[in-house]
Amino acid sequence: MDKIIKKVIGTIFLLLSIYIFVYLKYKDTSFILVYHRISDYQGGLKSLYVKPETFQKQMNFLYLRGYRSVSLSELKEHLEKNLSIKKIFCITFDDGYEDLLNSYNILKKYNFKATVYVHVKAIKDGYHSYPYMSAAKMISFNQLKNILDIFEVGSHTLFHSDLSQLSQQNLSFELSESKKILEKELNTKINHFCYPFGKVPKNYKEVLVNEKYQTATTLKHGLIYRNKNLDFYLLPRIEWKEIKNMSFKDFIKNFDFYLKILFAV
Repeated sequence: MDKIIKKVIGTIFLLLSIYIFVYLKYKDTSFILVYHRISDYQGGLKSLYVKPETFQKQMNFLYLRGYRSVSLSELKEHLEKNLSIKKIFCITFDDGYEDLLNSYNILKKYNFKATVYVHVKAIKDGYHSYPYMSAAKMISFNQLKNILDIFEVGSHTLFHSDLSQLSQQNLSFELSESKKILEKELNTKINHFCYPFGKVPKNYKEVLVNEKYQTATTLKHGLIYRNKNLDFYLLPRIEWKEIKNMSFKDFIKNFDFYLKILFAV
């Protein structure tokens, strides 16, 4: 009996120690999730697909752990004012595929907010094929208007170009023209930006500030720390993939994220 009691006490002590470590390490952190396709596999890179039922389970898990999703504007305000970011996070979607609509009712169920970064030419064309992906239907401007109660809209440029290879003139055009078109078509302010392919130009901050963007997200993995010097134009994100499409490298990259949400810090 004494041995059993000692084992129980030892286990409790170990779990408590782990929790204290995780709490102290991650209590002042948040995260931005990134998705591309909310759909069954349709061809191309499997890693970019998350099934609607998987997305539902992910959102439900976060909701039950006490997390709530806020807009990027709200997260930025919390960070700038040094307010608590405990258990708040952001959800983003890149490109603007029509199957984005599969996330709408799920997000609404939990009162979660999200941001979709729109590739303007693809939206205008109706269909688009990205590298290593099959052609897919894009969301329309009218469909976007109907989900603005949940979604902020951000720019993903006009032509989805590698911005690191563009001249200053073309770079400014990509950012300014996409913003102008989106604001006209949707009658809403466009404050947020996402780098196509995660390629960041050398003078990224200068041009983004000039075009009056508030934030920009990358494809760099990582949590957001409140008390560190944070560059709002180089925000990292977390890609929460289907387990079967996740490599060991993916798991290691997201290990901080998994620890944080497991212990609900």
